[in-house]
Amino acid sequence: MTSKGYDPIALTAATEKVVVDGTRRKYVQLGRPLRFYGGTTSATEVGCNLRCKFCFSDKPVWKPKETGKFYSPQEVFNGLAKSARKHGHKIISASASEGTIGREHLMELLDLVEESEFVYVLETNGMTLGNDPEYVQALSKYSRLHARVSIKGDSPEMFHELTGAHPDSYELPYKALRYLIDSSVSTNACLMASFSDGEGIKRVQRKLMEIHPGILKSLEIEKITLFPKVAQRLRAYKLKPESVRRDCNKTKQLNSYNCN
Repeated sequence: MTSKGYDPIALTAATEKVVVDGTRRKYVQLGRPLRFYGGTTSATEVGCNLRCKFCFSDKPVWKPKETGKFYSPQEVFNGLAKSARKHGHKIISASASEGTIGREHLMELLDLVEESEFVYVLETNGMTLGNDPEYVQALSKYSRLHARVSIKGDSPEMFHELTGAHPDSYELPYKALRYLIDSSVSTNACLMASFSDGEGIKRVQRKLMEIHPGILKSLEIEKITLFPKVAQRLRAYKLKPESVRRDCNKTKQLNSYNCN
């Protein structure tokens, strides 16, 4: 890579030194109800390998050293399960940061999910998985896992502008999707399209079709929500979205996502 932008894989390693301690990982909270997927319970992770200028997350991404506490996989599962059972949710997840950071922690958490009544949605930007097909293969043993891969923008240049990362890293979520599908892991793609026009969205759709035509059936076109800190950050970077989210509720059901 040239000096244009940071390397998300190097940032992954640096972040893990801050937010991972053995099989424990940092979280802000261990279970709150959300409307996504028709009702889900989500924990708030700490630590990401991208620095998206439109990101709704604040301290979990930007100040991981100062944020959260370390929890074991069992503690995280217990927190998620307690809240999910209270609210009648079958889907659990963790969000606000990158879900693949701390591989041993995630695998032990998924071991617990596998013996439960829940489905775990792995929220990921695809950087780690696109760089490590063996990681994806290790995930293929879990039948109660769904990976939601978020694509940031419609081109390498836009990806760099929105995240500050090296443009070459834009290809990693597409590689992650290919590896996940080839390994028979339930997955879907999500395009953050607030800065894209119609042609940009079509360009992403064509790239996804080359991987697997069926993935277009479950493609989410996501738009940002202009929370005050998000709007402030975008103004500072002189970025103006083409469109924003008016309704935060994801209405798709999880069983429509699997494109295999």
